[in-house]
Amino acid sequence: MNNFFSNFPANSRVWLYQTDRAMSDSDRKEVNDQLAPFVAKWAAHGNKLWADAMVIHPFFVAFVVDNEQTVPSGCSIDSSVHFMRALGNQMGIDFFTRMKVTVLVNDELKQLDFHDLAEAHQQQEELMLFDPLIDSLGTLHSAWPCRLEESSLKSMLSV
Repeated sequence: MNNFFSNFPANSRVWLYQTDRAMSDSDRKEVNDQLAPFVAKWAAHGNKLWADAMVIHPFFVAFVVDNEQTVPSGCSIDSSVHFMRALGNQMGIDFFTRMKVTVLVNDELKQLDFHDLAEAHQQQEELMLFDPLIDSLGTLHSAWPCRLEESSLKSMLSV
């Protein structure tokens, strides 16, 4: 994970879009091919964002912006949301799934329904979760995946 976005500082903002299913190799190529031109023209109030985006594994697309170069605006963030929604509609992928979580089980990526997360945690105490709510590149590099107890989702479950 540490190789992604290596030319950005650790305090760069990150947005993660989790899919509703594992993307195939051809899906990942198509998404990356579509991301490049969007990011090349992505701007906030007419100022180009120092940004990048890519598929980081079969269940996530990540956007990163260096806040020290240009601060993203609400409109620029909205434009990325609209872009991802349109791309998802075009490809038949839901990039806004909120009722699934991606976990690492026996070195294998899996998606679980959110309501099954507590039970999965009871079965495997060291369950590693890909927290979709992280917001910095430093966290993506150093604490992703993380133990459920260290995630933003812990308050939604009694762990």
